[in-house]
Amino acid sequence: MQLCNQVKGEGTVLYVSGEESAEQIKLRADRLGIENENIMFLGETNIEDVDDSILKLNPKLVIIDSVQTMYSPELTSAIGSVSQVREITSQIMRICKERKITTVLIGHVTKDGNIAGPRVLEHMVDTVLYLEGERYFSYRILRGIKNRFGSTNEIGMFEMGDKGMKEITNPSDVMISERDR
Repeated sequence: MQLCNQVKGEGTVLYVSGEESAEQIKLRADRLGIENENIMFLGETNIEDVDDSILKLNPKLVIIDSVQTMYSPELTSAIGSVSQVREITSQIMRICKERKITTVLIGHVTKDGNIAGPRVLEHMVDTVLYLEGERYFSYRILRGIKNRFGSTNEIGMFEMGDKGMKEITNPSDVMISERDR
């Protein structure tokens, strides 16, 4: 939601959720103080309906949350299977690349920290970012695992709070302050 707010004034954002309702998304947006009236919500898992919305809206940014919940009715395989994830990702990338639409595909991770389901997703996208953190701590690390356009040698540190994630500009201070004398 914070990313959606950052593109305010640059065009429409299409936020597609296969898991959360419009009410849940609205509550989060209100809590975070999101003030971008150009965010369009689509609660949908059928990729054909998602594709139609992308073509109709021609947004600046598309967020799919999550790719493992989407399905193509043309395939008989289960939602989240290798063939479904491959087809969904392929369709979204084809449409969005043709129209120069920035796209964020959110994927589930397993308890081991790997992208859930088939690793095919990692091979199809330009960049893979992991947002890591412990459940009971407020700090999060954003780590680039793959980047076709640049380095993956940098990380970002953030603090998760009631108003969303806030960048930690000097992570050393945080790490040192938590150590015993």
